[in-house]
This record gives sequence, structure tokens and C-alpha cells, in this order.
Amino acid sequence: MNQEQLIYYLTGFADGEGCFCIALKNQKSAKVRWVLDPIFHVTQHAKHKEILYEFQKLLNCGIVIKKYGQKDTMQFIVQSRRELVDKVIPFFRKYNLITKNKDFEIFAEVVESLDQHKHADKQEFKRLLKKVFTMNGEGKQRRYKIEDVLNSLDSSETIRQTQLR
Repeated sequence: MNQEQLIYYLTGFADGEGCFCIALKNQKSAKVRWVLDPIFHVTQHAKHKEILYEFQKLLNCGIVIKKYGQKDTMQFIVQSRRELVDKVIPFFRKYNLITKNKDFEIFAEVVESLDQHKHADKQEFKRLLKKVFTMNGEGKQRRYKIEDVLNSLDSSETIRQTQLR
């Protein structure tokens, strides 16, 4: 397989076995009390781990590890925001996904917004949060409900304003 064929093969593989995810974490030290934590990963059975190393080699970033709690499963993971911005996003903008393209576009927008520190503004954070909750099955497997997060953002602002008076 030549390099161009490998690139298209890995793009298709990521379309099927990859995930553009943005975790939501409650972090009291954060300006808006919540953190959006982006990650790109591709999962594969350990006996086929060489494909994960091909991703690592092609993108020149990320790590390959055993998936926590699953002894026969491996993952190629990129969670460095710099690597996401400089390597992963440009790659998938050049080599388009088919089934995951909508999630990827939201992922790219959120990561780039985080990189530019726009998320520190509460209104921008809310806008990004609403987009994040449309990804990957509309957030059905999330720990937090969007309504609860939005309410906590509003209530924390009310508390802050009361303390300033």
C-alpha cells in the first residue's frame, strides 16, 4: 500500500472506529466552573494494534495505550490541544470524513475556540456547550445534563454578583 492509499485507508478507519469527543468536567477552579476537554481516539482490539501505530506515525502525535478496564482493547489517543489544533484537525480537514463529519466540524470549532481562549466568556462557553451536546448521539451517555450545567452557570453568576454587592 502506498502512502496515499494508507492515508485514505486510515481516514476511513477513523470514520468507523474513531471518536471526536469533548468531555465535560466540573472544575471549581475554572472561570466558568466547567471545563471542556477534547480528545480524539481510535479504538481497536489488541491483536490489530499495528493500525493504531500507523495513526501515530502518520499524524506524528498521540499515544497508543491499553484501554482502561478492557485488557484486549487498545487506543490511539490525542488529547494535547496543540496536537489537535496543529495535526489532527488539519488532517481531517484535508481528508474528509463521511459519517463523522458533523461531529468533527463541531469538535474542530470547539477546539479552536478553546485554543483562542474564547471559552472564558460565559456566553461563548454556553454556545460551545450547546454544540457539544449535539455530538455523538446528542450527549445521551453524558454524566451531566445540559440543563443542569446551564443552570449551574446561571446560579454561579447570581452568587458572584451577590457577593460583589
